[in-house]
Amino acid sequence: MKQALILIVDDNPHISKLLTMNLEKEGFRVIHAVNGEEGFEKAKKEKPDLIISDVMMPKLDGISLCQKIRTETDVSMVPFMFLTSIDADVTQKRGFRAGADQYLVKSEINREVLLAKVRDMLKHVNKINEIDAPQRGSFSGELSELSLIEILQLLYINKKSGKLTIRRQYYPDALIILREGEIIRAELGDDMDEKAMFIISVWKRGEFTFTQTDTSGEKQTIKTPTMNIILESCRLQETK
Repeated sequence: MKQALILIVDDNPHISKLLTMNLEKEGFRVIHAVNGEEGFEKAKKEKPDLIISDVMMPKLDGISLCQKIRTETDVSMVPFMFLTSIDADVTQKRGFRAGADQYLVKSEINREVLLAKVRDMLKHVNKINEIDAPQRGSFSGELSELSLIEILQLLYINKKSGKLTIRRQYYPDALIILREGEIIRAELGDDMDEKAMFIISVWKRGEFTFTQTDTSGEKQTIKTPTMNIILESCRLQETK
């Protein structure tokens, strides 16, 4: 079975070596970059299964790297873990806003914590891959397992057209209509479009169903680019 490929982006050779030693002992394949620009190019070329990146780096910092990968590559859903100091609360919030999935505190790096976080992130990726088959026209699941942001990213990347319905107890059904990956309309009871989207975006529970269908005849009432909605949804989730 092919082992996951992990990209480490860090200009500190000691941290990089420590991470590599622990990951390779577990059988993971590891590649390196010493700054954000190199990390961005390697992510595009090598298509890693997971990225572990320092925040403060020359040429391109980790937060900018994460945002560029999320918006400018075809691996925009790759799980992203930041290395940070224990008192970096503001940096963590900025990182989540850019699309980070997890954090590892440098002063607390140990094999058990590192491997637990890596395995959890890769397990989550496997769930995404299960519904990411080209022939899969429709799929359903729970928001507790796959967040709305991840669903929208998946549909955006694959340029899917169809209707996404989300059911949550005590709320009216939410409906999101997409055309070639772009959100063109959203409804949640009396709330419409961007307002509805930003209410739905913080939901962590509920059942979702995506049905692929032709939406070329649907009226577009959302003018905000879908990637901007996704990034704003990341920010809103971080504040909850």
